Amino acid sequence: MNQYEQLRQRLSDFTPLTDDQWDRFSSIVEPVAYAKNAFLVEAGQVEQHIYYLVEGMVRLALNQDGKDISIDFVFSQNLFSAYSSFLSQQPSAFNVQTLTDVRVLRFSRTHLLSLYDESHQAERIGRLIAEQAFLRKTSREVLFLTSTARQRYVQLLDQNPQLVQLISVKHLASYLGIEPESLSRIRRSV
Repeated sequence: MNQYEQLRQRLSDFTPLTDDQWDRFSSIVEPVAYAKNAFLVEAGQVEQHIYYLVEGMVRLALNQDGKDISIDFVFSQNLFSAYSSFLSQQPSAFNVQTLTDVRVLRFSRTHLLSLYDESHQAERIGRLIAEQAFLRKTSREVLFLTSTARQRYVQLLDQNPQLVQLISVKHLASYLGIEPESLSRIRRSV
């Protein structure tokens, strides 16, 4: 399956697309490749794109008082961006950085908003994607407020074993809100 077919399938998970709707949608897609450690968006920049990750891994992270904190990881066949910046057109509070060489299909904000004006189906897909992102973020916040670091690690291990296998201890520990040494102790005990 080529990258455009992958994207069509991913969008069809939200709602089916006719061939005409897909043709219009795919006409605004731009394929881009980035090298490992490249910044798609740096803190302070305004996000202008939504990305579909065809291949590779991406990290969303912020710098808090000189400390690098991972706030999310994205794997192949998922959509991502510095979404709050994309919506508000205000500078992003965090970086979007590649952890590997990546290939993406991206949609510019201008083209996407135009498509939303033209197509109820496209607007619906956008809304459903935003709702999914909101639910994921809310679930993560509740987890942080109601569980221990060990419980967060065990849940992460159950739900996302690839995170545990592919992400550095430093990034994984910051994602869990703990120090790398604490993560090492938790890993030994699990």
